[in-house]
Amino acid sequence: MDEATYIQSLIAQYLKDNGLKSTLNALEHELDKKFTDSVHDESLESIIKDRINFNDLPQFLSNETNADDSNNNIVNTLDTSNQSQIIKSKNIKLPNWSIKYPNSCQILNLGNLNSLIINSSFFHSIINNQTYHLGLFVTNTKYIFIIDLISNEILLTCYDILNGQPIKIIKGITHTEHLIVCDMNGNITSMKFIISNDGNWNLVNSLLSNDSKIKLHRRLITDLKYLNMKSLSSKSSTLLGYFTSIGWDNRICVGKVELINEKIKFTIIGDFKLFTNPTSILIIKDKISNLPLIIVGRLESTLLTIFTISFDKLIELTKLSLNDSEFSTHSFQPMAITEISSSSDNNTIITVATNHIPYMRLITLVVPSLNEIFSNELNKDSTDLENINSILLKLSLNNDNENIESFQSNKPIMRSYIISNFNSLSPQDKYSNAILLSRPKCSGIWIPGDDGKLRGFDLRTGNVIETLNSNDGRAKSAFIGNFGVDSEVIVICGAVDKKICIWKCSS
Repeated sequence: MDEATYIQSLIAQYLKDNGLKSTLNALEHELDKKFTDSVHDESLESIIKDRINFNDLPQFLSNETNADDSNNNIVNTLDTSNQSQIIKSKNIKLPNWSIKYPNSCQILNLGNLNSLIINSSFFHSIINNQTYHLGLFVTNTKYIFIIDLISNEILLTCYDILNGQPIKIIKGITHTEHLIVCDMNGNITSMKFIISNDGNWNLVNSLLSNDSKIKLHRRLITDLKYLNMKSLSSKSSTLLGYFTSIGWDNRICVGKVELINEKIKFTIIGDFKLFTNPTSILIIKDKISNLPLIIVGRLESTLLTIFTISFDKLIELTKLSLNDSEFSTHSFQPMAITEISSSSDNNTIITVATNHIPYMRLITLVVPSLNEIFSNELNKDSTDLENINSILLKLSLNNDNENIESFQSNKPIMRSYIISNFNSLSPQDKYSNAILLSRPKCSGIWIPGDDGKLRGFDLRTGNVIETLNSNDGRAKSAFIGNFGVDSEVIVICGAVDKKICIWKCSS
């Protein structure tokens, strides 16, 4: 048997032994050769194991210094031995990087090359009982562009819908035809898509109010997030979800969104003033109670503040430490937060991007459940939900004047919830706009870097798996979405080249 046939038969036997029938059939088809039962004395696995052991011999024979030098090229390793007992007890296993990823890039031409996209978002909308997967874009020249992300067709172009005010943020209210629109002065309003019989799109105001807008912040709104609660809403058929925003006035603001007579009603639930300007925000659901959890990072602190909404009150719960060194709370600060756990996971897991220079670091940690936060106050004779509701009711009744962060706060600081702390290898400086894009299947994250590269990061191994050449320089805005199985789409809007790059999976 010649060498090539010998190698091929070893591979075929490995595929057969491991039940990879379709791959074996593909191999036989490509080689136009049928492989029978193996007659080899050793398997492919045993040969490879012997080779690995042989390559490891120098490590055991060399002294300790040389052994250290041989590992200098390893940037990240997940050291589970240094994880806290809290993390070990949860037996957390992050998913591996999904092999199929967006690898085909298209440049979207909006016809106005002098415009800078200042905000963009993915919108899964339902209009006239038809589903659309939309990209929402706003420019510094007061334009709104609505794009069908499947066909890349421009469905709607609007100019100056806020009557002279540029738009800062645009978000879709999931599974509806309504939008949340923020201007540059801390106000929000709602707009609605209308499609005529001849297929023409238009935007009209849909705010249920005598005023055309509602004041959220005294100054600029820097970020706004929306949490869909429609499928979980049993108490109120009108409740669509909750929104939370942060601004230059050091405040976090929280409100609810209701649909009443085809109009949107915004109700401000509460606000909270922090010591310094907030830098990042995330709103998710608690796995046990399904109550919203709002997580906020701010300047000059490695503590994330966690709130919830209960009994129509904004309630501060606890602070979550990004730094297990208790006496070093100002060495870095969070700049972006994303959830990486799926709805089927028992734990809520987030990843935080830091302001470390010259490379962003990624800190992945578990968000403590309400049961863990209230562990010292639980009544053993009651169920988890009864305990949580009872405690939150007491907090809501005593929360009327506690809307300012205080050094005398009695809220606990939760430590030892860190899973990993990795170097992302994504370059940044002190002016960078950190962006994290969590993959739809929670199998890693994408990071648009200041060098114009899009890096796919595997949070399980701490490795950069993919590096895609996207823009010429840093990104101003970016989002990720999906419209079906294996249909991940990434959109990056450049700050320097002003290009809109759309990454999709090639067929």
